[in-house]
Amino acid sequence: MPNQIQQITNTLRLNQRELHKFLETFDRDENQSSSPDREFVRWTYRVESVNLVIEHTSGNRVTLPVATRNISRGGISILHSSFVHPGTQCEIILNIPGGSIQSVMGTVRRCSHLSGRVHEIGIQFKNQISTKDLLGLDPLNEAYSLERVEPSRLHGSVLIVTSSEMDRELYTTFLDDTNLNVSTADSIENATARAQKGADIVLADYYIEEETAPSLITALSEVDIDVPVIILTSDKSEQALDSIRDSNAMGILTKPASKERILQALAEFLHADGDGGPLYSILEAGDSAYPLLNKFLSEISRTSLNLEKAAREGDETTCLKITRTLSGTAAPLGFPDISALSITAENQIASQGLKASLQDIRSLIVACRRIKARPAA
Repeated sequence: MPNQIQQITNTLRLNQRELHKFLETFDRDENQSSSPDREFVRWTYRVESVNLVIEHTSGNRVTLPVATRNISRGGISILHSSFVHPGTQCEIILNIPGGSIQSVMGTVRRCSHLSGRVHEIGIQFKNQISTKDLLGLDPLNEAYSLERVEPSRLHGSVLIVTSSEMDRELYTTFLDDTNLNVSTADSIENATARAQKGADIVLADYYIEEETAPSLITALSEVDIDVPVIILTSDKSEQALDSIRDSNAMGILTKPASKERILQALAEFLHADGDGGPLYSILEAGDSAYPLLNKFLSEISRTSLNLEKAAREGDETTCLKITRTLSGTAAPLGFPDISALSITAENQIASQGLKASLQDIRSLIVACRRIKARPAA
């Protein structure tokens, strides 16, 4: 039986051309517009065959070749020849460009009948994946992975750089309902001076007086400021795009940029740290520490703000106290990555002092902003 399954492209017996034709019909009939309740952008992901490993309640594991429809950071839609019960635990084996594979654990959340014997199964991943790596998404092509951004969850500091007074006022207004500290600059010289006082991200117009944003990135680098820079531009000429790409800018937004697109781009690096997607606790409901998780989630935003303030004011004692606390509490509450970053920052502060630790502290702050309560099933 296993040999027979391996010879089948997928359980629907559709080749790539047939799969594409089948899904084109359904995609035309469906509204593919953005959903106000959808957290992640869905990307078309039509793969003829990936392995789905289903875990039965008996403990048996069955591997099935299935076709795929779309994917996001948080889940995947697959096509299968029969019904699978919601709540079923499973594993998806994804092929990464370059020949490697990625195993992703998940839970079946829905199973819908599409046509004939075709069922669409929605699987929620246990942990978010990087669609940037899987699909080769490029922020310089405005491929941002967060579809729905809650403005109030955006913390940190953003520097807006443009020689247009109207643009500075407009973009600042767009950020009124966030928790961002916003500063502005009208020249590269002023921007560099402001950035040295602290900035987590820079939003810069491509043309800044007689210069361009790539020159700003160079100027920031010369004073050892390494923060993400997103460039706003209406110039999509080959020369402009090449200069942006060569400058190591982290993202691009086409002008005119809406409030939603600006929030989406900022969230990619502040909320998602450039890798798209929040962090959820891996703690199980039955764990003895689980009752403390809500308290941790309610306090983490204030904790990251206090750490940012202490770092900005040169308060080494408070920075050390906060990193030591997170070192001990984050991992037991289901955030091992936060704990690892905290330990790194704590050790760096203790051995090298606060000034030499600012980059590690910033990495920890950004990671803390990614923490979010697990969404409803």
